[in-house]
Amino acid sequence: MSNKARHLLNPIDSTIRKLKPAGMDDGTHVTIEYFTGFELFNTRPYHNYETWSGGYRVTGLGHTVEQEDLDDAVTAWASSVTEAQTPSIAVEKETP
Repeated sequence: MSNKARHLLNPIDSTIRKLKPAGMDDGTHVTIEYFTGFELFNTRPYHNYETWSGGYRVTGLGHTVEQEDLDDAVTAWASSVTEAQTPSIAVEKETP
């Protein structure tokens, strides 16, 4: 639990804490890595040259996402986790 009021937390911190609140389990639950490589990201139509770039990999709760920007990576990871946690409702069609 942070000493800061919830509304003062960085949005990325707040997102992670909402999806994985502190509980009675030890260990690392979410990992954020910054990595670089050749043409990993930053390849846009107007770029007609080869380039090195960096991005973020967020791994945790059974999901891994890679994006160029940290906020996009955490948002995509959170969406992935949330979708997996939302039960799907199967709708059966009635036969005539």
